[in-house]
Amino acid sequence: MAMVSPAGHPPPPIRPVINHDFADPAVLWAEGHYYAYSTMSRYGATLLHVPLARADHLTGKWTVLGDAMPRLPGWVDTSSHGAGDVWAPDVSEQDDEKYLLYFTARSAAHKIQCIGAASARSPRGPFAGSGSQPLVCQPQGVHVDAIDPSAFTDTDGTRYLLYASGLGRTAIWLQQLSSSGLRLVGRPRKLIEADRSDEAHVVEAPTLVHHGGHYVLFYSGSPFNSGKYFVNYSTARSLTGTFVKHKGQFLNKTSLNEAYQNPGGEDVVTAHRRDVLIFHAYTTASQRSLFAVSLSWDGHDHPTLKLHGRAIVPRFAD
Repeated sequence: MAMVSPAGHPPPPIRPVINHDFADPAVLWAEGHYYAYSTMSRYGATLLHVPLARADHLTGKWTVLGDAMPRLPGWVDTSSHGAGDVWAPDVSEQDDEKYLLYFTARSAAHKIQCIGAASARSPRGPFAGSGSQPLVCQPQGVHVDAIDPSAFTDTDGTRYLLYASGLGRTAIWLQQLSSSGLRLVGRPRKLIEADRSDEAHVVEAPTLVHHGGHYVLFYSGSPFNSGKYFVNYSTARSLTGTFVKHKGQFLNKTSLNEAYQNPGGEDVVTAHRRDVLIFHAYTTASQRSLFAVSLSWDGHDHPTLKLHGRAIVPRFAD
């Protein structure tokens, strides 16, 4: 059962669509269904590396199908706590009817979180790891985690990978990929970094979309369990331009009447000519469930959220 609002607060404007531990969700529309993937989680006595669920409607009944990547690549430290510490999957469709999974896992060699790639012929998997080494590890030559991969294909077909990494304060990086999506091309470019006080040195969970004449980069700020985790966005006219952050917080616990804590880990899914923001939030002290909210756009290519048909007015930071 979902948490209720604290005394004095209105009831929650939305309910989770997957009321199970389903953190860092990614949702894909493929083969006439919605497929959802999450950070590793237990289902009964079974630990799933990449939990996979399917539904005909985003707010309909979701059926758990099992583990999208039951066998981990050899570079993953499966002896570590959590059988690999697999986080934040992202699944995208290739032109050749192949599906790519990007994921975060602990490297056995480097003892840090790195980003791997895997492929499958179906969105149901099973996804098999590509190569004997992670795709991104120790970025910029620094011994530091690389987390939260997210695929993006530009209007000209060029493929990119976004991820979060940094020492002291994190940054969101954009890395060009080969046409196969399995090799890096050139050097990564920093899009934004955690330079605001409310971000508390953390920006992560990047999701990039192109809308109208702008590139819109959604991200999460502050530590994920701080009680102050939030979703925000920044915009640029081009991928080589400067990304300017929205001055407030696009989605936070106040937006949800404080019924659910630490909303973030977002993704954007487009299906049936509409956009939906997918995110997780704490529904119990230890469970992050999946939520879905309609995403609209104003005349300046800025996003707005709607809960029960009314727009969420973004809460501005102090």
